[in-house]
Amino acid sequence: MMWRRRAGWILIIVSTLLWIVPFISPFLPVSTAIKAAVGGAAVVSAEVLFWLGAVIIGKDVVEKYRKSLFRWRKREKESDQP
Repeated sequence: MMWRRRAGWILIIVSTLLWIVPFISPFLPVSTAIKAAVGGAAVVSAEVLFWLGAVIIGKDVVEKYRKSLFRWRKREKESDQP
């Protein structure tokens, strides 16, 4: 059971790291077509790995992670009210 949770988190972390690739790919010394392909493949891979990790670790953990990630938005809304 513990290995499933660890594998899920590893997939989510790897997917987060893959989001860096599209920002780096324009600076690679290859053709424009290859840069676009690498960037697109990284985005698709990142999304697939994230959702696969989310399915593995479960809905409740993803909801808790999502709430903690977007906690700053809630604070902004509360401070905007008079």
